[in-house]
Amino acid sequence: MPDRRPAGLNVHLQQLAYLREIERSPTWARAAQRLNLSQPALSQSMAELERRLGVSLFERDGRRRRLTEEGHETVRFAREVLARAEEFSEALDRRREGRAGALRVGMIDAGSLYLLPQAVRRFRDESPDVDLRLTVAPSSSLERALQRFELDLAVVVDDGDPPDDVLRETLTDEPLYLYAPPRRREDPADADWLLYPPGSHTRERIDVGLHERGITPRVRLESGNPQVLRQMVALGFGWSVLPAAVAESGPESLRRRRGGPVAVRTICTVRRRNAPADPRAESFLAMARDLR
Repeated sequence: MPDRRPAGLNVHLQQLAYLREIERSPTWARAAQRLNLSQPALSQSMAELERRLGVSLFERDGRRRRLTEEGHETVRFAREVLARAEEFSEALDRRREGRAGALRVGMIDAGSLYLLPQAVRRFRDESPDVDLRLTVAPSSSLERALQRFELDLAVVVDDGDPPDDVLRETLTDEPLYLYAPPRRREDPADADWLLYPPGSHTRERIDVGLHERGITPRVRLESGNPQVLRQMVALGFGWSVLPAAVAESGPESLRRRRGGPVAVRTICTVRRRNAPADPRAESFLAMARDLR
């Protein structure tokens, strides 16, 4: 008879698995065989379980041992606990393999509009049980969200000065060209301009490029969405500097003005340097790299 002393529930899953096998098997010898144990080792384990629980799980019936009422109740508990443990183990396996869980990805407008739609579609097709959560925002907002642990991965414009706790990987270098409204001939130095917002990484590069051309833009509209800028240029509101993938797509593409790009921006992915390895993020990154 074990000591009946109050104690917190402190049992091992292995002990519960042994008890479940004893209840399933016709004899203790058969249970020990199935568990790949010696019968004395199995008896010792059950004695320890009784000691930890403070109740008798078995009573003698001649040479056999039968489960007590407390033993049957403990078996029911063992079945439930072991089933949940197996479910949890399977769920962890799926997460370790990148087949389940959540992935939070942030991206600038360019990522959602034309750089990464194929990667997003492919990821959803190949990992349907992963909860892919997308955020579209300016680079600076995404970088702050990443450092606040609100994102796992972000696609941003490289500002050239990454903090030490961030890993960057270049996806592509994207040239930005000059576009004027249709049928307009004015000098761009005297024109109205439609540009990205001040303070954005893209705007900083555009301002430098325009300055090198002797242009101080008179800005009439600012938007972080290049499709908005493109539409306003097409409607004749002013000049802009845009990626060709936006300005020259569709049936009514804008005409690029002569000369090379006004600026070139580097699109990159950013991750926290010390973040645990995440197969979901690695899978998404691999699909994004295929675009290069």
